[in-house]
Amino acid sequence: MSLCEVRVPTYKRPHLLKRALSSLIAQTYNNWKCLVLDDSPAQEGRLVVESFNDDRMIYQPHPINLGRTKNLDYAFSSSNYIGGLYAFVLEDDNYLLPTFISENIQSLETHNVNIVLRNAEIRLQIDEASIPTGKTNLGKWYRQGLYTPFEIYARLFFCEGITNSGLFWRTDKIRSNLQVGSQVKDALHQELFRSLQIKDPIYFESTPLSVFTLFEVHDHIENKSGLSKKINLIQYRRGVQSILIHLVNKYGCKIVKQAQKIAMITASEDILENRLLETFYLNYQFQKTNKLRAIHSLFRHFLRFLILPDPYKAMYDKYL
Repeated sequence: MSLCEVRVPTYKRPHLLKRALSSLIAQTYNNWKCLVLDDSPAQEGRLVVESFNDDRMIYQPHPINLGRTKNLDYAFSSSNYIGGLYAFVLEDDNYLLPTFISENIQSLETHNVNIVLRNAEIRLQIDEASIPTGKTNLGKWYRQGLYTPFEIYARLFFCEGITNSGLFWRTDKIRSNLQVGSQVKDALHQELFRSLQIKDPIYFESTPLSVFTLFEVHDHIENKSGLSKKINLIQYRRGVQSILIHLVNKYGCKIVKQAQKIAMITASEDILENRLLETFYLNYQFQKTNKLRAIHSLFRHFLRFLILPDPYKAMYDKYL
């Protein structure tokens, strides 16, 4: 049984950290070690780790606060930190079902791939309760099977591509760089860039073996009010727009045709058409968007494009 290395970024959520680590203890695959990457100056996670009295848990607080995105990016080193042949990231607000590690290792070996992307169940967190929603985070956009990097890129028109909670990889063979760098300051944008950096074929496993927690009130955008919330949403959309424009500029009609296949399978033609308008790609037979709506969308997208600078312009040639 080769060592599985788990990275657990955490910040000021000891009760959720305890649940995440408890789900590790319950794994049927026992040969794991985890790095608890505490970014809180108060180090609330220390007592949680010590309460388990398990030497497989290594408490590693950062000497200075890195911030959410830097701590998460640190956790996504493709190579190992403590000798693990396998690795994945378990964010403190998520948790695992008992066979998560064992079945992901089996999938890597069975399909001879370096990365597995695992579906996750979405549950709503209200106070202490974790309530099933009957939904998964990737089930609409993927079917069980093998995907090329290009097929992953095309899914960025619809979703994150690859998710933080779903990646499981071999540290000795992986060719993809899963760290995106400090310039990406939005955690959701990190997932998009991580998808763009994939160089390995990925096998998608549709059976959800982990839980992605959706809070009743979201943290970094939704809990802000009024103008602040609107500004954050506009800045988020400008970053997504930048990434999609890069895809269209680089791959042209090839990426659009691939995205169109996905849209037809998932009945998401309206989403694709809006994203194409966002990138100013007009060489397409729009079926779901009438002319008036298209003009309105183009004006709105162009206004955002004109007012806000491209936050990632310098990244595409250097990193991707």
